[in-house]
Amino acid sequence: MSLTATSKVTALALCCGALSGCATGEGNQQLLGAGLGTAVGCGLGYAVGGARGCAVGSVLGAASGWGIVAQYQQATQVRSATQDQQIYGVTEPVSTTQIQIRKANASPATVRPGDTVQVTTDYSLMMPQALATQGTDVKESLALKKDGKVLFSTPPQTTRRGVGGWVAPAQIPIPKNAQPGTYVVEHKVEVGTSYDTDESVFLVGS
Repeated sequence: MSLTATSKVTALALCCGALSGCATGEGNQQLLGAGLGTAVGCGLGYAVGGARGCAVGSVLGAASGWGIVAQYQQATQVRSATQDQQIYGVTEPVSTTQIQIRKANASPATVRPGDTVQVTTDYSLMMPQALATQGTDVKESLALKKDGKVLFSTPPQTTRRGVGGWVAPAQIPIPKNAQPGTYVVEHKVEVGTSYDTDESVFLVGS
């Protein structure tokens, strides 16, 4: 094993120990630890992606006060390509790959510190017929804001998707010291040069 590979394995082992287990791949919850600090975030990022991964991990680790900021869950296809075309009134095959959010939701609408908010992104993916059977890589991400300030943003989660409608769920644990008020979740999906954003809202009571 090379020195570089050894360093990556060591960094990953240290992070897994700190996080009490690592999960990879869709279907496993991806725990984005914020309260563990920049060093741990950088170590995990480097282990999975080298120097570029380190930069991403550092951003996550520096998001103070929110502990685990998001738990991604497995997305589900909820509509066929034909059903999506009917919804949007599309009668001809599209010439370019396109993505559009139909609905962004946060539930329940009102929570208390220590609760968990379930957020979902319902979006449609349309592709030219020649590419439809191959699918394409879709990037999904979230950002949480309060009073115009970004509390955290997740790096894009890239997963291969087929044409049709998809619902991507995630959970946001609310810290016990979260300030009361209105919180805005920005949902974003991207494919190639096409992207779309939408917002959902929830209220943290005292």
